[in-house]
Amino acid sequence: MYSEYYSIAEEYFKLENYSKAIEFYEFAMKDRALHDAAYYKIGQCYAKNKQYDKAYSVFNTILRKDPENKSLKNTLAYLTAMNGNVEEAAELYKQILASDPDNVETLVNYVSVLIILKDYETAKINLSYLEKKYPSTAQIAPLKENLEKIKDSQTSDK
Repeated sequence: MYSEYYSIAEEYFKLENYSKAIEFYEFAMKDRALHDAAYYKIGQCYAKNKQYDKAYSVFNTILRKDPENKSLKNTLAYLTAMNGNVEEAAELYKQILASDPDNVETLVNYVSVLIILKDYETAKINLSYLEKKYPSTAQIAPLKENLEKIKDSQTSDK
């Protein structure tokens, strides 16, 4: 019966009806075998609904069970940024990169956060590293363009 709830939730998730999906994932969570998977999906639903604080709470709980999970750490850093805690997000990305310096997703997000924080020098250094190590990364061009615009606007302001 609970697997049926999970299946229904998955269909609502595919239809992007995240509120309804959460409802059915919560039913599915009553089954021990489905609990963790359903809870994870609830976190995803909250994130898709831009309920970043609730998503953060879910993923933080999951991370406590699996503290070495790099994907969960990245998710929490992203949710932290989306909650407006950009400085904290930058620190989280920095910590993740200390143990996993070649994580492309983390590098891209770290550079983005650094740009928001106007730490352009650190952003340039990390973007340069990303470009040298992973030149085919799609986000490099938009990040470079963003930094160039900022550089141009700073030059014209002087």
